[in-house]
Amino acid sequence: IRSIFHSTEKELVLFTPYFNLPSVLSRDISLLLKRDVKITIVVGDKTANDFYIPEDKPFKTIAALPYLYEVNLRNFAKKHHTSILNGNLKLHLWKHDSNSFHLKGVYSDQRYSLLTGHNLNPRAWRLDLENGLLIEDPNKELSGLMNEELTNILENTRLINDYKEIDDLKSYPDKVKQLLSRLKRIKADK
Repeated sequence: IRSIFHSTEKELVLFTPYFNLPSVLSRDISLLLKRDVKITIVVGDKTANDFYIPEDKPFKTIAALPYLYEVNLRNFAKKHHTSILNGNLKLHLWKHDSNSFHLKGVYSDQRYSLLTGHNLNPRAWRLDLENGLLIEDPNKELSGLMNEELTNILENTRLINDYKEIDDLKSYPDKVKQLLSRLKRIKADK
């Protein structure tokens, strides 16, 4: 995954259901943005997360995870605010009816496509070993199909133009706010 990131010259597209990137990938993204690489990240809206529980249902601790991922995304967007404004970073939140979003993969320079089950989070990065299919297409014979698929995926997304468009802690349900505040205090949110 990092080799694909490092070899990207013009454009990287990343699909992940949970926004909780390992620190090395966050640093790699920052370096790519400094090199003026265009990055598109497609992530599931908190309500399209497998762990999301609507407010009218009984609260469970696991229900805070989609909000924690959204806090991570907001902080990331705030950090890279300039890249969002200049169009080098595009953040898309995917939401379609009551469906969940579980897409994982990387698309680089219309040359490499990685289809994987690997979650891009610190725990999975350290412990998991997942299958993946890496497609190298130096002649860009599949680029039309890949672009069509990307267009289909983006139809159900909302482009974020400013980090303030992403909900923050103040707007969360009280039980979620309390739990995330406690986690932040003891740095367990990391």
